[in-house]
Amino acid sequence: MDFLYKSFVRRLFFQFEPEMAHCIAVALLKWIDNSYICKNAIRLLFQNESGPVNIFGLNFPNKIGLAAGFDKDGHFPSTASALGFGHVEVGTVTPRPQEGNPKPRLFRLSKEESLVNKMGFNNEGAESMRKRIKKFYPKGERHSPLGINIGKAKETPLEESIKDYTESFNALAEIADYFTLNISSPNTENLRKLQHEDNLRPLLQDIDKVNSNWAKKNKTTKIPCLIKISPDESFSRLEKLIETVLESNIDGIIATNTTSKRPNCIGKDLDGGLSGKSMEALSLETIKFISKLTYGKLPIIGVGGVHNTESLNRKLDSGACMVQLYTAFIYEGPFLASKLAKSLKNHNSWLT
Repeated sequence: MDFLYKSFVRRLFFQFEPEMAHCIAVALLKWIDNSYICKNAIRLLFQNESGPVNIFGLNFPNKIGLAAGFDKDGHFPSTASALGFGHVEVGTVTPRPQEGNPKPRLFRLSKEESLVNKMGFNNEGAESMRKRIKKFYPKGERHSPLGINIGKAKETPLEESIKDYTESFNALAEIADYFTLNISSPNTENLRKLQHEDNLRPLLQDIDKVNSNWAKKNKTTKIPCLIKISPDESFSRLEKLIETVLESNIDGIIATNTTSKRPNCIGKDLDGGLSGKSMEALSLETIKFISKLTYGKLPIIGVGGVHNTESLNRKLDSGACMVQLYTAFIYEGPFLASKLAKSLKNHNSWLT
């Protein structure tokens, strides 16, 4: 399968401009998502439970997740699950539709198996996502939990950003298994300022308030909430951020988003966030620091550079309880999640 993908399918897709190739891939996956026969055939071939894990009150069939950004509008979460992902995170979504930044805004660094993007939260809006997910991937019929990544709209001033998060939360709570607050994309102006404690504290307090109100109204438990952080913060600023998180009711950290740095000058002539193999070391540093700082008690989902069994194990050994991938889905192929889950299953069997 790997040989077929890399020698034919990937080569074909790479003939197209990166964003066009992405749109074609999404259209294909969306078509599969609407085909019961195709989707379930894929599930039979590639579904792989490597030993279910329970984290922040949710059951995951394995530790491999699809990171936000690939399926921005929730077009194919069921297909992603069928391909072996133990959870699927859709978004980033904003309260209303927005076009994102001007094109071109997605760039391949094929030699380094990396990407640079400056997409800017292009999406169809929360209401469109709610209707689609409710119809095609409803709660009670899922093989893998669904995370929804929410963010601030481009035109919303920083001082009014909380309302964007709470509005999206309220619109999407009925379909979310967990929420991720994206406060770290480098492609929305001033967004990373939300990581500073003076901005972060009121955001987390208001999200917890609407979460509590929603749970009370629906006579259920609160929805787990995570925050996605940058790999570009200093350790001193990270320490303050984590201190604020520990004072709140946040359930975990996703570490990390893309980086504005350019390790070894890779992609130095391109604006936007760098992802893929080139940023693995930065992500690992952040995970190790947070895990050590919290004595391993705060759940961390590791993102950034996961592309094979070795990179997966490095994330888990650094303190992550699960991982997510995106860029490797493009370079290594759609069967990577199942392969990684199988490697964990074999590893667990060997241990026992």
